[in-house]
Amino acid sequence: MKKLSRIAVQRPVTFVMITLIVIGFGVFGLSRLSLNLYPDVSFPTISVYTTYEGVAPGDMETLVTRPIEELVGSVGGLQRVRSLSSQGASVIKLYFNWGTDLFVAQADVRKQIDFARRSIPQDADSPIVFTYDPNQEPVIVLTLTSATRSPVELRTIATEQIEQRFERIEGIASAETAGGLERQINIWVDNASMLSYNIDIGTLSNRLRQENIQVPAGELIEGRSVYSLRTIGEFQDIDQIRNTIVGINNGVPVRLIDVADVEDGVAQPIGNVHIRGEEGVIINLYRQSDVNVVTTADNVINNLDRIRSTLPSDMRLEILANEADFIKLSINNLYITGLMAITLVVLILLFFLRSARSSLIIAISIPVSIISTFSIMDFADVTLNVISLSGLTLAVGLVVDNAVVVLENIYRFREEGHGNKKAAVMGAQEVGVPVVVSTLTTLVVFLPILFVPGIAGFLFRDLALTISFALVISTLVALSLIPLMSSQIFGTKGGGPSKPRKNGFFDRLDKKYTAVVRSLLDRSGLVVAAAVLFMIVTTPFFFRLGGEFFPAVDESSFTLEVTREAGVNLFELQRSIRMAEEIVTGAVPEARLIVSDYGDKRGVEGADNPGGYRGLIRVELVSTTNRDRSQFEIVADLLDRLEDLPGADVREFKLNPLNPDGQEGLIVNIYGFDLETKRDLAQGVKDELLQIPGVLTATSSAEEGRPELRVVMDRERISRVGLSTSQVANAISNAVRGNLATTFVDRGVEFDVRVQLAAEERSSSQALEDVLIQTPAGDWMPLRNLARVERVTGPSNILRINQDRVTEVEADLAGIDLRTASDLARERLDRVEWPDGYRYEIGGTAEEQQASFFYLMIAFMIAAILAYMVMASQFESLVEPFIIILTIPLAFSGVIVMLYLTNTPVSVTSMVGLILLSGIVVNNGIVMIDYIKILQSRGLDRIEAIATGAGRRLRPILITAATTILCMVPLALEIGSGSETWSPMARTVIGGLTMSTLLMLLVVPCLYKLVNTMIEKMGFDSIHKTDPLNELNEIPEA
Repeated sequence: MKKLSRIAVQRPVTFVMITLIVIGFGVFGLSRLSLNLYPDVSFPTISVYTTYEGVAPGDMETLVTRPIEELVGSVGGLQRVRSLSSQGASVIKLYFNWGTDLFVAQADVRKQIDFARRSIPQDADSPIVFTYDPNQEPVIVLTLTSATRSPVELRTIATEQIEQRFERIEGIASAETAGGLERQINIWVDNASMLSYNIDIGTLSNRLRQENIQVPAGELIEGRSVYSLRTIGEFQDIDQIRNTIVGINNGVPVRLIDVADVEDGVAQPIGNVHIRGEEGVIINLYRQSDVNVVTTADNVINNLDRIRSTLPSDMRLEILANEADFIKLSINNLYITGLMAITLVVLILLFFLRSARSSLIIAISIPVSIISTFSIMDFADVTLNVISLSGLTLAVGLVVDNAVVVLENIYRFREEGHGNKKAAVMGAQEVGVPVVVSTLTTLVVFLPILFVPGIAGFLFRDLALTISFALVISTLVALSLIPLMSSQIFGTKGGGPSKPRKNGFFDRLDKKYTAVVRSLLDRSGLVVAAAVLFMIVTTPFFFRLGGEFFPAVDESSFTLEVTREAGVNLFELQRSIRMAEEIVTGAVPEARLIVSDYGDKRGVEGADNPGGYRGLIRVELVSTTNRDRSQFEIVADLLDRLEDLPGADVREFKLNPLNPDGQEGLIVNIYGFDLETKRDLAQGVKDELLQIPGVLTATSSAEEGRPELRVVMDRERISRVGLSTSQVANAISNAVRGNLATTFVDRGVEFDVRVQLAAEERSSSQALEDVLIQTPAGDWMPLRNLARVERVTGPSNILRINQDRVTEVEADLAGIDLRTASDLARERLDRVEWPDGYRYEIGGTAEEQQASFFYLMIAFMIAAILAYMVMASQFESLVEPFIIILTIPLAFSGVIVMLYLTNTPVSVTSMVGLILLSGIVVNNGIVMIDYIKILQSRGLDRIEAIATGAGRRLRPILITAATTILCMVPLALEIGSGSETWSPMARTVIGGLTMSTLLMLLVVPCLYKLVNTMIEKMGFDSIHKTDPLNELNEIPEA
């Protein structure tokens, strides 16, 4: 490294060629980098989703959830199990330790599921195992509407035509449709017909299944030919189904039409979709893994008009949401922020150096360092996302620091009379060691981030690596390209020394500062004491700062959740949705599109929102530049207007893509055995939470009772007639839920054929008691003779954590941060008298936030220790690094002041900014103290060396601090989409670096004098420094 500057100056053409090659690799690497919103984060979470149609939550827990929980609980690396049993659905989430190999874990889970399949009912659907990936949300969501088409036609066209066309587009993995109605062949049977023709639903279903069959029958050899043999027995039309013989009664064939009505209708609707108030469907497009989101979305947009042209003219296919839009806005904003940062850096250099050539040299070094970084990012599999690009924006200010220190020192040697080449080499070599050490101190602070467990560590890995790559390259550029360009661009006629800079303001500032340092050295103890007092005074304000996991971002879209009482029918839920839609439409003129999706969901899509009594209203807004109100102001106004919506509760539905639970509010989990006791405790918790200012609403999972009809079997009577309880239960299920008898294929599209009792014969509890059940003797008995029907209220869902039943209370917050709300909740709930065996825990995002803050604080302390170790190696001293380390608590005081004045809560991003700051603030102290020791090695006494060294390093210190701070200003001002995420980090760096720079210029010289005086009194040598210029006398001046 010592010879790098000399070689670069002596071999300029060679180094220019090397630089161009590196830039070329950088451009090539940039073209290969994929573009995503977030880094590739693999959450250590596996979900198991099982459906069992029509089964109550309590039975789902007993029959499905518990058997699966018991077996998957033995999988290695498992940290926590969370399950939710609801009407007809069971969702089990398995949380593993970070770093667990999910491929292995998923294979182990599937193996245990195979064993569990023997323990759960055979007619339950097979469990689905899947993982969560924040980058696998729909890349584009489309809406399909028509003024003339029925919901059945809309869904059929979407599933059978549109989905396949989108799936052929490069980058699209699958397309899924929600909403509309599914065509189904319904066979309605009544009790009188069954009794008259002596045939039950089970027998009827079996006959249909047997009559609708197509079986390969092998091959037939005839002469020289071989024929494939197929038996054709599938239904060709509805009339064939109607005329199917399903039995014989007194020797006369009984056809299906004799015992039932056959309807070409629809499946019972469980949910619906409204688009601008009209019924429609939603089509979700999912991308393939490892493809560029923006490129994939652009491929869809480019093919959209072609697909539209294939649809009937009365159908309207629109884009509801495009994930790439927010990515483009966020990344374009970061590009603009980066350009603003570079512009500010060049302007500040012109201001300080008063030299266009100097500014040109620095301006060239910035893109060289940044572009070269892309090649290493590509090699290290770091994608272009808002986090890595934010790292590059932050790096703009940091890559300038080393270049400024080297360039300013080169210029000083030229003013002292040295020629171009010698000044370039001498200037670079004199500060080479402190430049390398200051880079190392910044690099080592990122090492702890790479080992932070949880989402924070994985998320900010890209930030740490990006800044580290840029810093390494910038150091090489500062010690090679900067001396090279200085020796060429600064050339005066004949290669002699330059004229001294005429900069009266900074010359006077240098002299004034040197004089101030000399005067303060006589009062060193008082200066240090004042700095310590300032730190003590500001520290309590840290505990007044709020805390949040990640800052809220205006994404130009939000979702409202409308909840009715459990067990409400779809018509009543639709009525509430319609009323809410009207209010939203009138109150939000900024809305671009309003889409409602309500009711129950089928498949994995409904895993986290079962029950059929909730609906979501999604509002897409125009861009932030085209509206005066923020997303948060619009939501607050809407919630106020919807507070009195009859029979319904409305809240904002916040889905955090960086949290696999998706829970954003304050969550209190109540543990205990008795459900009634927990219901009472939950009500008390709700009352306590609602007294906290800023808590809007509080809901409890225990208060959502679902009406149930329980059929209590009379085992003795059932046995007397020769039946079993399972036979009676199956007969009830066939009558009410129906029996999926077979399928019907019409023009290549397959539809279900379902047999069940007519609607009027299963519409009340009395009708249920009249259901006829056939005995082995052929007699028919009503259900009331075999069982009794009870009306009860059961739980709408059952939550379990680590196989213990839990009641959950969730509070929505507004105007209060999560950490403050959690602290106030703990204060209140700790005063509650909890019965023996009952307790509470704060869960959800607050739990993850607390863990992340803890590990990031440890990372901050480790970063400071590593920075100390690097400095101790440089100075060969265990004492002097403490002088520089003091700048870190000084910076911490500045952070507190900045966050307090800007009302910025502490978040994960601000904590990362604090870690970054610990590596930045020590750099100026390293450069100053290293130069003071060089002057002492040249024979200056301590006081003169301190004053002179501090004065000569004033300008580069101010320049590096100013460039870094100004680079952060665009981020701190929250300009453009997505900037809310990074403003806390920028404000942290600005506040800390400003305060530490101002105080460091006064405190470090005084503390250096105190420490070294003490060392000498103890009889030790306090210099330990060799002049790095001793070996450079042989270099020619020119």
